[in-house]
Amino acid sequence: MLALLRKENLRVFWLFFHVALGFVSVSTIWPAIIWYYLVFFSTFLSFFYTRKESSLRLIYLLAYSLGIEVFGRALKAYPYIPDQIGKYLGVILFLVGLALGGPIKRVSVYGAGMLLLSIPALIVTPYDSFKPIILNYFGPLALFLGVIFCSRQIMTFKAFNDMSVLMLYPIISLACFAYFNAAQIEKIEYGLTANNAAAGGGFTNQVATLFGLGVALIVLMYITRQTLFKYKVLDIAVLLLLLIRGLLTFSRGGMVTAIIAILIVMIFPKAKAAWQDSEIKLRNFSVSSILITFSIVFVVFLAINAYTGNYLLYRYQGKTERSIQSGFDKKTDLDQISSGRYKIMISDFEMFIDYPALGVGVGHSVKVREQYGAGSGFHPHLEFSRLLAEHGMPGLVLIVMIFIYPFYKIWHEPNNYRRSIMLLFMIVALASTFHSAMRTMVTPLLFAFAFINYVPTNFDWRAELAIQNKRILRKRKHNELILQQQQQQQD
Repeated sequence: MLALLRKENLRVFWLFFHVALGFVSVSTIWPAIIWYYLVFFSTFLSFFYTRKESSLRLIYLLAYSLGIEVFGRALKAYPYIPDQIGKYLGVILFLVGLALGGPIKRVSVYGAGMLLLSIPALIVTPYDSFKPIILNYFGPLALFLGVIFCSRQIMTFKAFNDMSVLMLYPIISLACFAYFNAAQIEKIEYGLTANNAAAGGGFTNQVATLFGLGVALIVLMYITRQTLFKYKVLDIAVLLLLLIRGLLTFSRGGMVTAIIAILIVMIFPKAKAAWQDSEIKLRNFSVSSILITFSIVFVVFLAINAYTGNYLLYRYQGKTERSIQSGFDKKTDLDQISSGRYKIMISDFEMFIDYPALGVGVGHSVKVREQYGAGSGFHPHLEFSRLLAEHGMPGLVLIVMIFIYPFYKIWHEPNNYRRSIMLLFMIVALASTFHSAMRTMVTPLLFAFAFINYVPTNFDWRAELAIQNKRILRKRKHNELILQQQQQQQD
């Protein structure tokens, strides 16, 4: 089934199929559930009759499932589509993928190092309940395994285009479901909080993040002179659908992240490619073209703001009912602006100070948070502070490895298109950790996908791989020679 979903000449059909799936899901959840499991099991059955592209099929399945997770939550399809399906699926499929192997044989030291650093906190974790551990550890575990797996995979630029479409299909269904579901409500009341009704009843941050990801992917294809749905007008229509629905959720993180990611991709310094290709060429953007692009977004924002009675602007300004009524802000309340995340972050820092070695244990911060004045039952919302609170000093090292090292790698990436893909995925993945920690598939999957070795379609990757292996071997022999010389000098 995934092979049919990837066919370029069927993309218009599949686009309208997923629009219809969103429409039908307003009345019944069963078509979406049956359809997803048809895709899921047909992919697994395909391993029995062909081994070709087996690892890539796992990546395609995960890419398609990325939107299904949040779509299922919006449909309230639990237990048929588990709320934590992303965590189970990411860990299981990446383990299956590691067993299958990949064209690159060496294991990522970076990914394995993160995995090892995450284990000590499990030692001090109270095992009275496994639910907090699954909720908080399986996301990072999927990320670590995903980096190891994806670092061994090679995907052509054409295959990346296919994967982008697979990501978008369920997101389009979710956007259409949100639209048709909202149309049944006589009048949606817009206020100063995230709007569940406009988001289709799902978690607004997660819904908006997916819509932002869809917007960013479509704009990336425009920047690289590609289309996703055969006709530019369809790409633009999907872009506007996701942009408008994303803004109407009143969840700031998803849309702001998409705009930042697009802007950085557009202005990021171009590399002097070590291997140049003619397949993908990035547009050269002048200051005026960048201004025009973001002026269009601004006009859409103003139109939606007028539709919501100015509440959209108030929401992005972080205003409260009190400040609107009084006409001025007496004092900036960071906890109010951050929707309670500031207090959670401070409590995480205090836990790290009290338990610096190994933290309070994976998933245990939610149980002791009340002792730090942040209330009871509040799950982590910021992954970097959760790592400090629950992992201690190893968590501090993990923060550097997760939030800093990837951008060092991106800076030294010689191919501009691969740079752009890595930037987009990494920004969306890491930005999501500031409002949903790693409770969804977005962060683990996009972070891992950024480490896939993307190459031109006709690129001789076997020859390039052989050259890289020779360089590694020469460097290893050189280091051994230096070590021998140092030992001789000591003797």
